[in-house]
Amino acid sequence: MIKVLTPILLVIATVGIFLGYINPAYAEIQALRADEEQFNQALERARELQSVRDALLSRYNTFAKDDIDRLEKLLPDHIDNVRLILDIDGIASKYNMRTRNVTISQGNNSRSSSQNETAVVSVDTNPYGSVVIEFSVAATYEDFLRFLHDLESSLRVVDLVGLSFQSDVSGDLYEFAVSLKTYWLK
Repeated sequence: MIKVLTPILLVIATVGIFLGYINPAYAEIQALRADEEQFNQALERARELQSVRDALLSRYNTFAKDDIDRLEKLLPDHIDNVRLILDIDGIASKYNMRTRNVTISQGNNSRSSSQNETAVVSVDTNPYGSVVIEFSVAATYEDFLRFLHDLESSLRVVDLVGLSFQSDVSGDLYEFAVSLKTYWLK
């Protein structure tokens, strides 16, 4: 009877050891291998991103510093109202004009809805922001046209969104009220 019972007990013990220890350990090893594969894929993507970053950085370094400065002035990555006002004042001073009554207000990038429509709150997804700068100058018509031409030719992107003028009693001077919209990258 021992000869018959011993192999049966050994088979039962082997099945118990397999189900109790070997199978869970094997499942854990398989899970760890799957995690290892995910980590290897993540490392490969990180290497690819690093090579793309290095390629872009080497392309960026080929640009001249002056060109980069001009691009940053054209479309800055932050609001630099003081620099813009100084630039406008510098252009105005070439024509013996002085900027006065300077006000800055937040630009409105969204479309307005009519009063009958229901207002919908939306998230601003524009990659840029805008600011409206209003100021006034006193000049002759010809000097003001030259001022606008120089402003148009300057590196900073500005849109003329409002312009009004009043004539002076003394003669050839006009009081011009100007509204400009400028942009920056968010």
